[in-house]
Amino acid sequence: MEHRPGRIRGIWAIVLLISGVALNAGAIALMLSLFKPVIYGGDAMLPTLSDGDRVLLKKDPPEVRRGDIVSYESVAWQRSGPSIGRVVAVEGDHIAFAKGDATLTLNGQPLDEPYVLGGAPGDPGLSFAVSVPKGRVFVLGDNRGNSEDSRYFPELQYGTLAVSDVTGVRVPEKNALMLTFGLASSVGTLALPVGLGLGIAALVARRKQPVPAGPVWGAVHVEES
Repeated sequence: MEHRPGRIRGIWAIVLLISGVALNAGAIALMLSLFKPVIYGGDAMLPTLSDGDRVLLKKDPPEVRRGDIVSYESVAWQRSGPSIGRVVAVEGDHIAFAKGDATLTLNGQPLDEPYVLGGAPGDPGLSFAVSVPKGRVFVLGDNRGNSEDSRYFPELQYGTLAVSDVTGVRVPEKNALMLTFGLASSVGTLALPVGLGLGIAALVARRKQPVPAGPVWGAVHVEES
């Protein structure tokens, strides 16, 4: 059976166009369901984050770890909208600082915090000693001199936040999962023009197909006697 000219190219065009749309739509849908980009406002996280920086958050994280930069909403702290801070201690940890100390101590050991602005771990010198209860975290800003964080709410569960108050964890924009989404989207984007080109080529090939010879409709055949 003879195939029409451009048939194979037409099939590949349809396959690539559908795949391109599916890959792009799928990557976008997964991104929106798992991650949330926000614009950070303020200077409580200097020098790590500056006012206006874009922050990519993993929504509803299954785990919150020491050192994570998180977004949180605390009704008890009477904040309007989400805030961003760094988790310095999790449940079971003992976190402490006394005015004049060179560092915070975590479970009796000095806590290395290279991210703190000016190397001042306890500025403005608020002392605390907290054993973090189960299901809670202790949060500080990297700019200890200008951050309203766990230090300022000792009467509310020793200044700790419920893990359920954490709404997102910052992730690097170039982590493995993000690269996978980016690759899928790139492949999908590349497939679209290729599929479109093959579709055009298939249409051109069909138009160039010669008209088969045959009877002319409406002609009258007369036999000579």
